[in-house]
Amino acid sequence: MRKITQKILIILIGLSPLFTLQGQNLNDICLGATELTDLDNWCSSVGAYNNNLATPSLDEIDVLCWPEIGNDIWLSFTAEANSLSVSVEGKTSPNPGGSLVQPQMVVYSGFCGSLTELSCISDAFTTNVVETQIQNLVPGQKYFIRISARNDNTGSFKLCINNFNAVPDPNGDCGGGVILCDKSSFTVPSVFGEGSNPNELQGLCLGNEFSSSWYKWTCEESGSLTFTLNPLVSTDDLDFAVFEMPNGIDDCSNLELLRCMASGENVGAPLSDWIACIGATGLSAGSDDIVETPGCSNSDDNFLEPLAMVAGKSYALVINNFTNNGNGYSIEFGGSGSFLGPKLDFEIDPEGEVSCDVDIVTFTQNAEIPDGTTATFNWYFGEGANPATATGPGPHEVVYESFGDKSVLLQAETDVGCIVTDVTEVPILSCCDPSFNLGITLDEFGDPICFDSNTGFINVVGTGGNPFYQFSIDGENFQPVGTFVGLPAGEQTVYIQDIKGCVDSLDQNLVNPPPIIVNAGQDQTINLGESTNLSGLVNAPNPDVTSFSWIITDTLLSENAILNPQAFPVDDTYFYLEAIDDLGCNSRDSVLVVVQKIRPIYTPNIFSPNYDGINDYFTVYGNAAAEKILILEVYDRWGGLAFSATDLELGAEPMGWNGEINGQKAESGVYVYYAQVEFIDRVVLQFEGSITLIR
Repeated sequence: MRKITQKILIILIGLSPLFTLQGQNLNDICLGATELTDLDNWCSSVGAYNNNLATPSLDEIDVLCWPEIGNDIWLSFTAEANSLSVSVEGKTSPNPGGSLVQPQMVVYSGFCGSLTELSCISDAFTTNVVETQIQNLVPGQKYFIRISARNDNTGSFKLCINNFNAVPDPNGDCGGGVILCDKSSFTVPSVFGEGSNPNELQGLCLGNEFSSSWYKWTCEESGSLTFTLNPLVSTDDLDFAVFEMPNGIDDCSNLELLRCMASGENVGAPLSDWIACIGATGLSAGSDDIVETPGCSNSDDNFLEPLAMVAGKSYALVINNFTNNGNGYSIEFGGSGSFLGPKLDFEIDPEGEVSCDVDIVTFTQNAEIPDGTTATFNWYFGEGANPATATGPGPHEVVYESFGDKSVLLQAETDVGCIVTDVTEVPILSCCDPSFNLGITLDEFGDPICFDSNTGFINVVGTGGNPFYQFSIDGENFQPVGTFVGLPAGEQTVYIQDIKGCVDSLDQNLVNPPPIIVNAGQDQTINLGESTNLSGLVNAPNPDVTSFSWIITDTLLSENAILNPQAFPVDDTYFYLEAIDDLGCNSRDSVLVVVQKIRPIYTPNIFSPNYDGINDYFTVYGNAAAEKILILEVYDRWGGLAFSATDLELGAEPMGWNGEINGQKAESGVYVYYAQVEFIDRVVLQFEGSITLIR
């Protein structure tokens, strides 16, 4: 056991692959990979991920297609289907996914320490986006995504992922179109060519056929159809058309056009005219048109009205990449109508109360196959299954070598190329054998660096039992690495769990260090224009390495690095005294100085300008609260202007009225004055009254 006391920076970055700092998960190594759980055609928000605080994973497997490792982060997911599409979009244009330049990505199978590279891509052309597609994933198995950038670049990015069951590769002709038999989403990685018949779209709003894909289906239950097409490159222009097939799904003659979408790029027109109509398109409940022609008129939104499907009728969809660059797309279906195809189901015997290593689980398919159709069946029984896969309807007997929820997948492929998939979670109970002596050992720990801060950490290792181990700080959420950071002082319990479901735990007490005590003094009240002395106090455990200062905002202090400075506030103000030591621990206290807005202004009511040195001038007097006289005017009893001056010092008598009008002595009598005075808090007030001149 080792106790370590290091600076907070070392703990948060050097030992923390799992915990959040300023919104970024420090998933710096494979064991700390962030688990992705939403895999169904999901995209993060713009800039949701970044590698700003990452460091190179130099101890992991080399990456052949990357020129350098860069500042990489790790993500993971458990496959729910057999195919994957994943993209990282950084500083793209015109719609950036973030700020990352030249991203690169690897997808692995296996487990940390024994990874197998499935796909690798690096952005050598500064498109600032990378994407890849992978097939033949095993449902229930864990996979890893490693993301970095060339030239050690860091920045934010948008992540999109779709884990789906693949349909056959697209065909550019209606006759060879892919038959769909359910509404599962899928991704097409790339599309090239227009098939053997490039003229199938002549006479439609689409015009020419570019990089086209045809899909066909028969409606089983009447209802609405919506769908969303998303290009893999957000700036691509996807067009489409939907047809009814009056002669059935195998006959592409006499197609009846139902919807036609060509909005977007318009050859010869400036980009600004049609840029709003590229990207996502489809049939949407929010639209009420059935055709959009090239360009992007004021009413176009790149979506058309939903289709009302009728049971027994067949339909065709052609997707045309007008950008013609070979990039693919993803499609997600919606609406209340359904497609005709196999209805998968399978029996599990026994259901529930099944333990690993002990009980045999029997799986048998119970599918409904449309009349006149045959199907083949493929099984994937999930992580730890023996056997892992099987073919045919069953029954298939399986024993699980580990406990937990297992994703069991049954896939049927019909003789017309239609593929459907059903995934069911099967809970497998613990088969813990105490004789294997699972244990947990404290490797190292650190008390919180600062008083009442979440900067403690614990690192544990497992022994005995049945690896691979999982660890938890709360007994519920487990992770594959035994390091926990960001912990407060107090009793902490760490748990270990092996693949058979055995559990052990240990307790470790983390101790608070002494606090830094800061006292900014008692609140005070002063009058406007006055100053006051602040009275601060700092009591630190390590005074030799602790500094303090008053935090100055919009007010003045005589000095901010002493405990008792003089303060000159003009408004109610909080003054903050802060102390900080060399570990970054700090403490702060405040004092409120209330400023009473008393504005004493004085003017004489009699003056005698006879130059005897007494009352020879008329002006306005004030204290330190007043800044200056903006305007001073004197009028005689007939309203004539006797004196006028601006920007005068308060109480500066020779600058005031000397009792003369145009160089001549004014008559004795009563005069009226008007003055504007500006105060040190920039408030301007008006004053007026009378003054008697005596000779």
